[in-house]
Order: sequence, then structure tokens, then C-alpha cells
Amino acid sequence: MAALILSADLVLGLIHIVVMVGWDAPNVLRIDMDGSYGEAYQYAKYLWLVILLLVYARQNRNWPIVAWALLFAYFMFDDALVLHERVGFWYSSEAWSFGVGPISAQTVGELAASGVVGLLLLVPLIVGYVRADTRTKWIFRVMLALMVVLLVFALVVDAVHGQFNDIRIIDRGLGFIEDFGEMLALTALAVFAFRINVSGGMQGFPEAEVTDVRSDRHQDAPQPAP
Repeated sequence: MAALILSADLVLGLIHIVVMVGWDAPNVLRIDMDGSYGEAYQYAKYLWLVILLLVYARQNRNWPIVAWALLFAYFMFDDALVLHERVGFWYSSEAWSFGVGPISAQTVGELAASGVVGLLLLVPLIVGYVRADTRTKWIFRVMLALMVVLLVFALVVDAVHGQFNDIRIIDRGLGFIEDFGEMLALTALAVFAFRINVSGGMQGFPEAEVTDVRSDRHQDAPQPAP
């Protein structure tokens, strides 16, 4: 599953590099542009991730996992509807808006919007973790680690990227790093969600019992008379 999902990431990333080096590519071939094939593939992975988490929660009666599904559902809609970008644009267009040092008002608005929603969604995650069993807490910790990687690209690299929009080569380089990094992080999350469904949330895949056919035959064979 990891190889299948990752192979599409690599193909989309390679197409982006080839077309950007050769000529100004149409937006649909660039992973850093809205409405591109790469962005559509991200939506598909978000949908897989939400479905897999809900399936795991339902099959294992593990309801704290639903909080993660809600978080990724928000991310999917935020990406599709550019919600935090719209808030940032609204904020920067107001007379009372301000930036922080080299960070523009647009970026401040985007970070503030993401932070507020993040805090609201953080409450059920914290409550779920506190009340969870050992296996669920392990799942939470792995999901959190992968989430940190995703947010580094989505927020930190994005904030740095916003400072170099006027320098073409840096702008495009950081744009690729930001979006391709998000693609890989989301792939890791989707694969992990698939993994816990396969393993039942255990740390490692269950091993199938190996039956020694020869031993069974010897046991089934009639024993010689004494």
C-alpha cells in the first residue's frame, strides 16, 4: 500500500520538476498550484485517511480515534476551499491589520485562523488521549509525530515561502518543497491508518500461525501396535 501511494507522489513530483525546468507548465501539472492533479490526489488521500480512521474506530469500538478523523476532515475542506487563505486575505485587507517583523499581515491572518481552529479540535484529542488505553495512546503518539511533520511543511515552510514571492527561483523551489513535503507526510499518515486496520492497532503486524504439515501427518497416521 505504501509503495502504491508513494509511487503516485513520486510521479507527480517528477512531472512537476520536468515541466518547471523545461517551460512554464500549466497549473494542472504543478503540485504547488490550486486545481492541479497533485492537489486532487491530496484530497483523495485525506478522504482515504478519514474513512480508514472511522472504520478502525467503528470496528474496534475505539471512539477517541474519531477526533483524528474530524481533524483531517477539516484539513481536507480547508485545502479544498482555501479557508485559512481567505481569512488571511480578509484580515490583511482591514485597516487595523498588522504584520510581525518580516511576516506579512496575510501570513499572520492565515496562521491565526489555523491556530484558532487547531485549538478547538485539540480539545477532543486531549480528552481522547487521557481516557485512552495503552494501544490507543501509542496510535495517538504516532499520529501526532506525523502531524508535526505535516504542519512543518504546511505552516512553517509556507510562512518562509511567503517572504520570497518576488524571487522566482526561490519562490518555486520553496513552493515545491512545501507541497511535496505535505504529500509525503500525508502519504505516511494514510499508510499508518491502513496499517492499524490491518494489525488491529497493535505495534506490528500479527503473524500468521505456521502449521507443520509433516508433523500433522505423523500425528494423524495410525500408530503401530506395541
